[in-house]
Amino acid sequence: MMIDPKRIEKVKEEIFTRYPEFRGVEPKISEKTVRPQEAIYAKLDMGVPKQLKNIYRLKFERTVRAADETPIERILLVTLDENFEIVKIVESR
Repeated sequence: MMIDPKRIEKVKEEIFTRYPEFRGVEPKISEKTVRPQEAIYAKLDMGVPKQLKNIYRLKFERTVRAADETPIERILLVTLDENFEIVKIVESR
């Protein structure tokens, strides 16, 4: 599956609404193919699905100044499933 620019723009707008400090920051976008975790399916005795899935990660980076004027790197990682739905957001402190 290819990265859909229109859907990425929709995700970016949602991120900018939730995290306004990243507005205007263009993310680095990466795509990764993952396989199901076989150990989990084995424990649940479900059999293992053999399909591979694509996930996408958007990495927003911004340097901000702390109260004492020290520059701090802020990072926001957004993981999307193959339908471009947000499944996880991780932010630095």
